Amino acid sequence: MNSLPGKPFKPLDPSADQMDLSGIVTNLKRVRARSRMKLANDSLTRAFLDAALGLTEDLFSAPSVAGDEEVRPTMSYLSKPKILNKTQQNHPNLVPTEAKFRDRWAAHQHFLADFISYALTARHWSLQIALARRSEELLTSGADFSKAVHEVAYEDLKLVLDLPAYRFQLLAVASSAADTVASDALSSMYATLSDAWCKLYVRVFDHYGVRFRPGVSIEMFNIILQSTAEGLGMRLLAGVDEPILNHQEKSSLLGTAALALMLAFLDAGDGMTLEDLAEGALSRFQQTTSA
Repeated sequence: MNSLPGKPFKPLDPSADQMDLSGIVTNLKRVRARSRMKLANDSLTRAFLDAALGLTEDLFSAPSVAGDEEVRPTMSYLSKPKILNKTQQNHPNLVPTEAKFRDRWAAHQHFLADFISYALTARHWSLQIALARRSEELLTSGADFSKAVHEVAYEDLKLVLDLPAYRFQLLAVASSAADTVASDALSSMYATLSDAWCKLYVRVFDHYGVRFRPGVSIEMFNIILQSTAEGLGMRLLAGVDEPILNHQEKSSLLGTAALALMLAFLDAGDGMTLEDLAEGALSRFQQTTSA
């Protein structure tokens, strides 16, 4: 993968097999913390969760059948029999049984709560967090800042296409209004993700000695960029014929939006608010066009 001269941008490792799941899988039937930690990282526990992730991939990759009027379910496709069957197909050597499943989760809702956290954190958003943490060197290298912004944004959007968990996030969002499990998991995911990206922005802006205009915060900057990334991600998944990603240049509309937002939000030394800046620019434009 090409990057800035002398700054190779290594591809992200999509495997979560080595990730400590004790802080993610938290609804297991164990009283002692040490026992829960051990069971969270057990091979069969991961196998059950990966089976649910596989069913999620199947759900979103299955081709539609002409004349099929069935409305796709929300979380009902993750029934216990389907998870057990999928786990038995993938890992027969682990001998997955319903008894072993119940030994881990007292109720199916507990499993769903852990799976939502696993799918959102371990499989997709953990890679975004890793991307945020690794991007500091690229963005502060001083070689070509605009190109670096585009490359980070490009890698960010590419995750939407590479992993099924983004599609699951959309499903979780759709379910969150009526499902407190999904709502709580999403809140936790967004908080963790925002923390990682905000820390990156602070370090990068401190490195260049710039600051935001009055009335603008790092949180506002982050929320707008995250929302833009999610909106563009939805359009990518929809397969619309739009120039969102340029694979040859490793650039994207997300990078363009990030640069435009920075130009508007960063104080150029005039101390003006964004609103004052807009009013002044519009006034000068009107004067120019009427002259």
